[in-house]
Amino acid sequence: MRAGLHGRAAVAAVLLLFVVGCGGGQGDGAKDDHPSRTAEHEESARPEETTRPEETLAPLVAHDPPVKFGAASAAALEDVEVGAVALDGRKAYTYASERGRIVVVDLASGERVGDGAGPQGALPDTYGVDTLEFKAPLCERTRPGVGTVGGKRMAVGVFPTVIKGTGTTADRWTFELVAVDATSGQAALRAPLDVPVGGDVCEVAGVSESTAVLVLGGSPDYPTTYGVDLATGKRLWERPDFEGRFVQGGKVVGKDHSGEGTVMTALDASTGKQRWQSETFTSDAEIGTFSPRLIHISESSDYGGDRVLRMSDGKPQDVEGFGERLHEIEKCVHDRAAHTFCFARTVEGGELSGYDAVSGKRLWRVGGVSDTEGREAPLLLTAFHGAVYGRLLEDGRPGDPVVLDGRTGRDRELDPGAAPLVVNEYAALTSQGLYTTSG
Repeated sequence: MRAGLHGRAAVAAVLLLFVVGCGGGQGDGAKDDHPSRTAEHEESARPEETTRPEETLAPLVAHDPPVKFGAASAAALEDVEVGAVALDGRKAYTYASERGRIVVVDLASGERVGDGAGPQGALPDTYGVDTLEFKAPLCERTRPGVGTVGGKRMAVGVFPTVIKGTGTTADRWTFELVAVDATSGQAALRAPLDVPVGGDVCEVAGVSESTAVLVLGGSPDYPTTYGVDLATGKRLWERPDFEGRFVQGGKVVGKDHSGEGTVMTALDASTGKQRWQSETFTSDAEIGTFSPRLIHISESSDYGGDRVLRMSDGKPQDVEGFGERLHEIEKCVHDRAAHTFCFARTVEGGELSGYDAVSGKRLWRVGGVSDTEGREAPLLLTAFHGAVYGRLLEDGRPGDPVVLDGRTGRDRELDPGAAPLVVNEYAALTSQGLYTTSG
């Protein structure tokens, strides 16, 4: 398996991570949250859920930010894999349970909009089949990219397909980009890419204006990142040995493995031209957004630990709590407004901190070494527009959900009715299913 992408296991039911990037309001179509160690830990440690949302529909009303949730029905979102749903206003984008198709889901009804779309080419016979033999990469394990092209909102995915050979020419596998119109739920673009299938990496890093950024290949080699024009379907650029992780502010940020070491690199999303490179990191360092202006780098404390870089030039940014010994930051989430929140493990237990998203200044903290009020930090799940969603820790295990005020860190709602993993003003997705906002 390729370096830096460990721990993305498939899980039944709707179970989502968070991030860079994001559902409703995700600029440039970036991912909601960068990959984190915390998301997988919290789900494996959580007591098994024994209840299901009621099969009734609550009115879809915007609450910004929401602090209360009511159960809703959405059969179209059942049996979805980790990180495979993007919330976008009143709709969600994901993959059909029968595989090989992107679908649009109306959050008000819980039903599909239109038929969705799959590739024009045939899927390999081994697509999604768990065998010991070589199989096509399962592209549907990550969420579709989201962007606006020519005034149309689109959900973008990629699939392996088979080009049939004739005579002595054997069949060959390639990839095909598929974009679905969010309004009609029908195909807006199908584009064979003439890119050979190999490895296990197959995802959309994000969308910037009319360019989709795809990451394909890997294992044993490093993947290649491509820019594809969503208006024409043509490949605009490619960067071998570059692992794009997210798209933001017109840049794709990722790890360049082409030299002797791994360096964090930013490329222009439209042209593929290099904008900057940072210092050398370990190949398995995790990278994600701290905020639209800052990048969070996480690697072993033996190699520098957690650090923050500036999005503008890749230079280090001093942020309190980062780079400290015996202080392991497990997850950071930007609330798509003015704040970022990070959960860390310290010698005194969990610590949750709130930061100004522009300056990186720490505004408050709960738990940890410096807490003087005896409060215990909840486990961080996600955040949205000044609200922080988490779970109280009970004997070291995630317990009841709670909502904190992002500006002060104070308790805001002790009975929210759900523990969101992905949320916007209309709805939340949890390990139990879909909830609509109710307050």
